[in-house]
Parts: sequence; C-alpha cells; structure tokens
Amino acid sequence: MKNKLIKAILWALTPKETRPRHDAIPSKFLIVSTTGLGDTLWGTPAIRSLRQSFPESTIAVLTSEIGYEVLQHNKHIDEFFVLNSSTIFSLLRLLPTLKKQQFDAILVFHTSQRAVLPFCALLEAPQIIGTAGINKDLDFLLTKPLKKTYQHEIARRLDIIKQVGAHVADYSLEMMLRKEDEQAAGRFLDTHGIPSHIPLVGLHPGAKNSFKQWPPECFIEVGRRLVQHLGCQILISGDRSEALLLLDIASKIPGAIPIAGELNLSTFTALLKKMSLFITNDTGPMHLAFAAKTPTVALFGPTDPNLCGPFHIQNAITLSVPKTCRPCLGKPCAEPFCLYQIGPDQVYDAALELSQYVTV
Repeated sequence: MKNKLIKAILWALTPKETRPRHDAIPSKFLIVSTTGLGDTLWGTPAIRSLRQSFPESTIAVLTSEIGYEVLQHNKHIDEFFVLNSSTIFSLLRLLPTLKKQQFDAILVFHTSQRAVLPFCALLEAPQIIGTAGINKDLDFLLTKPLKKTYQHEIARRLDIIKQVGAHVADYSLEMMLRKEDEQAAGRFLDTHGIPSHIPLVGLHPGAKNSFKQWPPECFIEVGRRLVQHLGCQILISGDRSEALLLLDIASKIPGAIPIAGELNLSTFTALLKKMSLFITNDTGPMHLAFAAKTPTVALFGPTDPNLCGPFHIQNAITLSVPKTCRPCLGKPCAEPFCLYQIGPDQVYDAALELSQYVTV
C-alpha cells in the first residue's frame, strides 16, 4: 500500500516532460548513502574512484548525520546534503535546492529510509543507478537496477560507479583526518599519562545488536593475557550507552582505560591509528580500524565476513563461525549463541599472530 501511494504521488508531481535520458558522460553526480557508520565507509573507495575517473566533475552526497561525520573532511566530495532524524521534513527542505542542481546521475549506494528513493525520482536525473532487491520493492524507480549478487558491500558500490564509466584502482577505506584530530588524540594519551613507547591495544566489546557481542569475560581474559605478554596499555572503547560495560571490563584488566563516547569520530580514528592492535566485534569501529590501517582481529557470528568484513586488507584476521540456529533469528536474537563458539585462546592466538606489528 505504501508503494502504491508513492506511485500515485510521483505520477502527480512528476512533469510529463522530464530531462532526456542520454548516454553522454555525466558531470554532476549525487551519491546516496543515508545509513550507518560502516555503510558510509564502504562507499569511500567508490567515491575516490569516481573522483579519479572524473576529476572535473561535481560530486555531491546525500547522507545521514553519522555519514556526514565520517565524510565531512573527504577531499573528493564537493557538497553535502544531510538528513536528520525527521527524514520526510529533511527531504522536503532539500528538494528545491537539489532539483536546481540538475544531476546527470544519482548513484544509490544504500538507503534504509523508504522515502529517499522516491525523492531521488523527483530530482529527474537521467540516470538513477542502484542494486535491485534492497529497495523495499521500489526498484522500478531505478533507471538501471543492477542484479544483486554474492559480493562484498565495497565491491557492490564499486559496481555501481562502473556503470557511469569509472575505473577502480584501490579498494582501501578512507577516513580523512586533520592535523587537529591527531593532536587531540595525542592530548588524550598525555592526559592519561601514557608514554609513547608503550604499545596501545584497543578492545571494542560492544555492538548495536546483542548477537554480535562476544562475551565480556572473554574480552577480559584476552586483555589480561595481552598486558602480561606485551606490556601494553589496554583501551576499551564504546559509546556512552555502553559506559557501565566498559567500566566493568576495565576494572578487571590491569591499568585498562575505558573510552565511553568521550571522543568524536575523527579523534577516535586518530587514536586508532596510534594503536598497535584492535580486537573488535563486527560493528562500525571495526571499519574505522580498517580505514586507519590498524592491525585488527575481527569477531563475526551470524554475519558473513565475505559480505561485510575486511576487504583486500593484509593486517586483519577474521574469526567467524557457522550459524548455530536454523533458521537464524537475526536481529531479534538476544544472545550471541554463534560467538560462544569462539574462545579466548583463538582470539589471543590471532592477536599474537598480528603482534609482529606491535613494538614493545
């Protein structure tokens, strides 16, 4: 019913004569990426490749608030349009401005808000390119729907930009930092009295969904052993809602310091760059660690690392296990049954394998 209503509204609002659909090389792009932290980072290789392929073009991005935080210093982007929590009102506010842009191509990387794709249709761009099957049955609004295949999310976004003639040379994630971000990370370490010669090891025990959270006692055991073996400083990261979890884990690891949302995204990424090792659940900061090129042990339960794990990364080890339940409950799952199959020994051994990057 929602999609029927959308069709009726579009029929009423769209003029009978729209911009001609042509095969000329586009010069004005709108990238649509209005979801979370990891989803936004997955688009950065495609954004960079698009800029390298069309250096004189205009590249704008329609994104979420967290997406803007990730991309705000990205040198490949000319302009941002940001959705807030009131999606419909944001889109209505942005519609006149974006229509004036007369984009040649709209590249839909990912959106979870039903209203965004119909909004793109109202912009009357000659090309609206995206992946079929992930648009809440609104694929008919794409001028070029690409068949959904089994591939990494980074590769899926790269396939979208290839449709406009872009070439790809580099798959690495990109989180661009300023000098002040590096300085803020340095001040954080100074404030806590951490000498520069001590290796930093990060633990990230939280995740948006409980089924992605490796048990806290396992993080504690691994953290203790790493302190003993490497003489490292443990930093335990998470957001403000996870403060009690971080404090509990930190209290049981000698000298560990909890970081509960007190650093902004750029400063935290700069801190990640200084870490010798990061052990994390499958969650947004895992992708930040990949972008920072930090040696990372990534823990996967029901999610598939071939779709959303490290991609063309040498200094990352993925520990994944088969799903324990058939059928998999997915997001409603309240217990990390899959992750119970990964023991502290496996994670500790993986950390030691990456310890070639750790200098004592």
